[in-house]
Amino acid sequence: MLDPFRTLAELGDSPRARWATGAAVEAEAAFTPELILSLDWMRLAELVRAISVQAGCELARSMVLSDGSVMFGMMEHPHTPHPQRALVKTVPWNEWGATPETVMRFAREVRTASRTRGILVAPAGFTPAAQLAAQQHRIETVDAAALHRVLTAWPRERTGLLWEIATAGDFATPTCPICLDKLSRYEGTAPGEAGHCRVIRESGLMAEQVQAECVEIAAGAEVTFLHEVRSRELRIAGGAVGDFVCEGPVTLLPGGVLDGTLAARSVQVEDGAELRGRFHILQGPPMPFVKEVRIWRWRCQGDRSKPECQGIVFEPH
Repeated sequence: MLDPFRTLAELGDSPRARWATGAAVEAEAAFTPELILSLDWMRLAELVRAISVQAGCELARSMVLSDGSVMFGMMEHPHTPHPQRALVKTVPWNEWGATPETVMRFAREVRTASRTRGILVAPAGFTPAAQLAAQQHRIETVDAAALHRVLTAWPRERTGLLWEIATAGDFATPTCPICLDKLSRYEGTAPGEAGHCRVIRESGLMAEQVQAECVEIAAGAEVTFLHEVRSRELRIAGGAVGDFVCEGPVTLLPGGVLDGTLAARSVQVEDGAELRGRFHILQGPPMPFVKEVRIWRWRCQGDRSKPECQGIVFEPH
């Protein structure tokens, strides 16, 4: 269990704290929802813990998970006749927003603690389905806008130290949850949609460009394509209207109808299928139609003595 955080309670009498409550707090030092969204997972957790301390809560140690999520317990209203235990968790870095699955995972964690309420922090917000799941499981939802409302409700001298902690140094590059070093940007290539079969089941007008290793028009779908469809394999069990280029075989399954132009290596029209319009056989070597895409991710290049670090890969937000 790691606890790399220092709370306001620990910093309260430091020179930094005295500086933050003085006139040296600059006017532009103000939180915004966008800034909160850009924070590293560790800075976000520091901010959430600091807000909790300012609200008078007593905090337990933090548990940092390998996905960049942070969980800690706290006691609300600790010196009253009715204290309330709470479990607080920030979502993993690779999610940053919450889906129903995110909420359900946290709800199971909350259920392991008796008479404890759950607070889930997702800076990028909650989908409508996630909000519904949170209501059903009595999970309090907190996003960047909610954190911003809390911070702006406080006087500037109260938020000065929080601003300093959150924005000092490189506050946007994610931290490795294993060794706590900053992650490095790793660049590479990925082959577009190679190996992927795009199955189209909805009827109507398709305005986007369709390019995939395999394209299938499902039975019952009636689709009109505005742009040329390119694939290495094409299977049609429904209705397709447009222009098609297939570097491999085309199969019209029973009930399938292709209306338009078709260029392909081979065509098989099964009983009950129909090919309308113009058709010609492609000649020459196959042309690559899936382009390599440049991608980048955050990876740990830190302490080699910790092999777990090598498995830390975060997607950019």
